[in-house]
Amino acid sequence: MYDTVNFWIDRVNISGGDPFEVLPCLSEITERNSDKKGYSCTGKAGDYTVTVLEKGIFLQGSLAKYFLPTNIHTLTRSATQQAIEKLSDHLHTDINIAKIIRVDVSTIIPTKLPPANYYAYLGSKVHFNRKQLTNGTLYYNTCQKRLVFYDKADESSAKGTEIPAILAGSNLLRYELRFLNRINRQFKMDVTGKTLYDEDFYYSIIKQWRNEFEKIQKLKSDNFMTDDITTLKVAKEALFAHLLQKEGQSIIDEFLNELKAANKFNSRSDYTKLKADLNRLIVSKNGNKSELIKELETAIYNASNYAR
Repeated sequence: MYDTVNFWIDRVNISGGDPFEVLPCLSEITERNSDKKGYSCTGKAGDYTVTVLEKGIFLQGSLAKYFLPTNIHTLTRSATQQAIEKLSDHLHTDINIAKIIRVDVSTIIPTKLPPANYYAYLGSKVHFNRKQLTNGTLYYNTCQKRLVFYDKADESSAKGTEIPAILAGSNLLRYELRFLNRINRQFKMDVTGKTLYDEDFYYSIIKQWRNEFEKIQKLKSDNFMTDDITTLKVAKEALFAHLLQKEGQSIIDEFLNELKAANKFNSRSDYTKLKADLNRLIVSKNGNKSELIKELETAIYNASNYAR
C-alpha cells in the first residue's frame, strides 16, 4: 500500500564514496551551482527525480509508479521489495540502506457515490487542521503527517493516466496517509528501504493508516431524532446541530477563519473553546450514522485487514 517514497543516501553509504558515480544511470541531467548547496546534478530514473550532491543522493518520486505502469494501484509488501531491488539495480546503489525521508500509505476505495459526497460526514480530527479544497480534495494537516482524500478517477483523467478496464467508470476514492518528515522520530526507529518490506513494520504502518481514519470525527445523517428532545433548549440545540451537520465540518472551519481574520477574540483559547463546542454539537445524538460513513469504514477496515 505504498505510493510516494523519498530516499536519502549519505555518501558514506555509497560503495565508492562518490555520489556522482550514479550519473551514468540517469537521464535528462541538468547541472547547477549554488552558494548554499555547491555543485549538484539532477536527473531522472524512471519516475524518480534524483538529485546528486556532494553529501549524498536524494530520490523523490512514487515507488509505485516506478515499478508499476501507474500509481492507481499501490505496492504490496512483496512488490515493495521487488521495486527497491529494481531501483537498486538501476542506480547500482543499494537502496535497502537508504534513509526514508517521506512515505505515503494509500489505496483506492471503489465507492457507490462520487468521493466528494463522503466528505460532509468526515468531521474534525484532534491536533489536525481540516481543509477542504474546491477541487474536491480533503486534507487533514499537521507539520509531520497529512491525511488526504480525493477522487483518483478525476485526477487520473486530468493527467491522462489510463484507468484499468476493471475500474473504468467506477467512483474511486483515494485515502492517503503521508508521513512527511522526521520519519525516524515518528516511528521511533531507523527507517530504511529494507524496513518498508519488513513484515512487522509493513502491517504496523497499515494499521496506523486505518487508525488515523478512525480518529476522525464521523458526522451523522440528516434525519431528525426527536426522542431525546424534552425542553425548548434541547430542541433549539437539536435544530442547530442538524443544520451544522447538513452543512458539514467546512462551515465551522470557515466561520472560525472569519472570526480569526477579524480578530474578534483576544485569546487563542477562545477560538479553541468555540471550535470544541461546535464540534460537540456537530457530532451530537441528533441523527444516525450515515450509510456513506458505514460504507467507508467497512472498506477501510477490509483494505487494512486483507493487505498483503
